[in-house]
Formats: sequence, structure tokens, C-alpha cells
Amino acid sequence: MAVQTRDTSAAERSDRVGCSSAPDSAQAGREALLAAANGRTPAAGDLFLLFASADYDIDRLYNAAVDAAGPATVTGCTSQGSFTHAENPTSGCVAAYVAGDATSAGVCHISRDSDDIAGSARRAAQAARERAGERREHEALVLLSDGLTPDQREVARGTYAVTGAKIPFVGGAAADTLQWKRTQTFGDGHVRSDGILAVWLTSDHPLAVSVGHGWRPRGRPMLVTRTEGTIVWELDGRPALEAYLAELPYPIESKDPRFFLDVLSHPVGVPNGRGRYDVRQLHAYLPEGGGLNFNTGISENSIIQVMRGEVDSLLEGATEAAAAAGSQLEGDPQLALVFSCGSRVPLLGERIAEEARAISQRLAGAPVCGFFTYGEFARVDGSSGVHNASVAVLAL
Repeated sequence: MAVQTRDTSAAERSDRVGCSSAPDSAQAGREALLAAANGRTPAAGDLFLLFASADYDIDRLYNAAVDAAGPATVTGCTSQGSFTHAENPTSGCVAAYVAGDATSAGVCHISRDSDDIAGSARRAAQAARERAGERREHEALVLLSDGLTPDQREVARGTYAVTGAKIPFVGGAAADTLQWKRTQTFGDGHVRSDGILAVWLTSDHPLAVSVGHGWRPRGRPMLVTRTEGTIVWELDGRPALEAYLAELPYPIESKDPRFFLDVLSHPVGVPNGRGRYDVRQLHAYLPEGGGLNFNTGISENSIIQVMRGEVDSLLEGATEAAAAAGSQLEGDPQLALVFSCGSRVPLLGERIAEEARAISQRLAGAPVCGFFTYGEFARVDGSSGVHNASVAVLAL
């Protein structure tokens, strides 16, 4: 079947996202959704994705959005912060609208089994696929998970068992304000603090997934010689913390209260099969005994390098992700969903709003909606698909 293209002006596309900074939770959810609908009457088959500040009462926000959406589907999660191409509220709710005419969505939202995280993700993805109905030429899975899931690699592993190598998945781990206390996902009639939310999209038009980051290696390659779960205990046979600190360009004390903020600018990179690096960010918690705890685990016998990045290179990485997504399309996208790591917020500082604008500009002015995550999902090739300190894009 030939790829169908769309010739839609940027002005006609710009009304697919909405934002509210209302302090009242119900008002914020309702306002953001209605702004994204922009006067349309939501219909069965339409999909709204909402990303809301973690300090809202999410039950009230979700219920108000569901009431406003009528027969349409509402999904989403909490964030460290959310954004559109035009707005970047300090605290607020954003919404994206996906019409059900050319794209169908199936949703499944479950509580994870912490003893079988991969199995939980597999069940959610499979159910979402079945609920999407008739399969069309193009498919992708949007994946949202509890940000406090012990190892997001297991979520990706279970998802891959359903998508296989041909169908990409993309998304992010729900977040709070770097407190690591409570994150929430919502959809399918439930708000959960231990959720895995799968949204299977099947479309007449291409669905493009990409990822970028803008980090470059600065340290020497080191071999991961001992791990346990998400903790790396040894690098090159040395205590991991000692080996890591030795590769930094300036001294950092692990007992300093600012340790986590200092190491945000020096994640580690794991070489991948594309000749690039998958980035892993250190967790705020350091175990006793000289280990390093990562938001996403690193396997033994992996090679890692300490990375470096500057504001301009990080913004360039986001633009590269947008370009990679755009190259998979014929015609201009209607919408870009963006999942950007929360660690990029303090690193980009006052220039944080430039990230979403750059992505929109690279995608011919497509409206952008997204949130700052506790980890990104983006599998284009290979069986992995978990990232930190990166930007994942779905263009549709």
C-alpha cells in the first residue's frame, strides 16, 4: 500500500495541544483538554493524552478530564514539568489530541507485579493491541510507567515481547519534582501509583519514533565487572564510585548534599549497535560500599564512558531526534509527542523552553506536547529501548 500523505497547514495543526496553569486540579485537567479539542466535540475513538504536575490531585484532574472528554479516551501521567511548543508552565497540565478518524487507539492500564515486571508490561501491551481493533498499515506503542519502577529495562523487555522488532515503542516514566516519592499514571478508568499504561496506535499514516540526547564521551572506556539489580558495584575491578569520580574533570564529594545535582552533568554512556551511546543517569541514592545506583540498570560486561554535554549540544540532540523522526515521514506531521528527561531541566536552565520550540521548528511547525520524565522509552531498532538524559519523539 502506498504511503498516504497529508497536506495540512501549520495553522490548522496548531490546535491539537492545550495547556492550563490553573491551581485547581479539576479546572486544570478540564481546561487543558478543552484547549486541545479547540471547539471540537470529542467523539468515540478520539484520544487525549494529559501530562500533569505531580502536585495536583490527580484523581480530581483525571475525573474532570474524563467528564469533559465525553466518549473519547483520556490517558496520561504525572510529570516533573510539562510543555507544549508555545508554553512551558512551572506547574500545570498539558494535553494532546489525536483524532480517531485515521488513527485508532487501544488502551490498557494495569498495576505492575513487582516480581514479574516484564510479564506485567507484556500483558498490558498485548491487551492494548487487541483493544486497538482492526490493524492498519502503521503501528506504534506509547508506553507510560510508574517512575519508581525498580528497573525500567524490565518494562521494555516485556513490551518488546509483544511489539517485536518491527513495531516501535516510545514514551516515558512518570515523574514528580525530583523527590522520588510518588508518581502516577492514569487511564482505562484508574489512577495508579504502580502503573504500566500501554496505548497501542494503529494508523493509516506513518508513525515515526526517534531518540537523541547531545551527550559526548569524555572519559576512558571502563568495563562493568560487578552489578546487582540497578547497582553497579565495580568498574574495571575497582569500586564503581571511586572509578567514576576519577573520570570527572573536577573533584566531587559523594557526601555533599549537592552530589546528585553535580553529577547530572556527567551521566555515563553505553555504546549501542548504531555506533552511538545509550545514556544512563545516576540516581540520587548511593548505596553503602562504593557502588553506583542508576535509574536504569547496566549489565555486567558492558563498556561505559563518562559523558559530557553543554546547553547547545543538548539542544542539538533534541533537534537531531526531531530530524530523525521527520525523515521517516512523507509530508508534515500533525503532532509530536515528546518525552524529555527531567535531568535536562536544571542543565538547560533558562533555555529549557527552546527544546520544544526547536523540535517543532524541525518538524515544519508541528504542535508539540510532552513532559519531563524519570526515564525515556524509544525503541527503533534492537531489543532495548530504555534511555536517560535523552529526548524521545513520536511524530504522527
